[in-house]
Amino acid sequence: MEKTGKNDSVYTNLARAALEECEERFRIFMETTKDGVVIHDRFKIIEANPAFADMFGFKLDQVLGRDVLEFIGPESRDLIMEKLLAGDESTTDVSGVLKGGANISVALCSRTIPHGGSRIHMTLFCQAQDNNQTEPLVPENCCQLDPLFELAPDAYYLADETGTFIDVNKAALDLFGMDREFVIGKSFLKLKILAPDQIHKAARNLAINILGKPSEPEEYIIQNKDGLRIPVEISTKPVKFKEKNMLFGIVRNITEKRKTEEALQRAVKEIESLVEERETEA
Repeated sequence: MEKTGKNDSVYTNLARAALEECEERFRIFMETTKDGVVIHDRFKIIEANPAFADMFGFKLDQVLGRDVLEFIGPESRDLIMEKLLAGDESTTDVSGVLKGGANISVALCSRTIPHGGSRIHMTLFCQAQDNNQTEPLVPENCCQLDPLFELAPDAYYLADETGTFIDVNKAALDLFGMDREFVIGKSFLKLKILAPDQIHKAARNLAINILGKPSEPEEYIIQNKDGLRIPVEISTKPVKFKEKNMLFGIVRNITEKRKTEEALQRAVKEIESLVEERETEA
């Protein structure tokens, strides 16, 4: 880990002072979000919330001063370092490293606060919802979904290569706001589940699945029966059922994730504004 010099120390103090000025708003955000948040200067963690420490199995004082890259799997550290240095604010799925060396799946995104030739980053770590769940297996001996599917918190579906639903679980029905009898046997196009501007992405991924390849998780906006637009993340993979090619999909509601990211953006803008004000005064 790099040692910070006098200028870095001044800058860190400046950042801390900025945080103190919006302490109440920042404290509420840091303490109420369920996701991990760290603020780091040249990768050195200078602030973190309890959720981050809990996520990785540490006490809060044990993460302060450490390199944020220590909490990311070795195979992804170079990639994340490059993204942070480049100011890339996109969300990336990586393997997180827990205390003791075990791994969890996390998604992280970062925002940059510039100051002269230095940068402070605020990085959000979202723990994957399925870390403690056994990955569902596609049913092989029946056309109905296994009870595990029915009880799963995420929406699961089985469809043919035209996008026609063969079966769905309760979470999918709740998400769509529809009855099972209304959904089964109809395609996502006929049900108008996807917003019109999302259909081209679904068609592209459907073509990928038909070629026998799984599609990576991708964000969509779906419309339920009442017309409510809901942000979701959908991943699909081709499966075989009775010698027929089928598609198994997982639909994850990311409304809370979006709210957290928006809260993060607001917090960063507040901090950035304070830093700029102090820089002007100096």
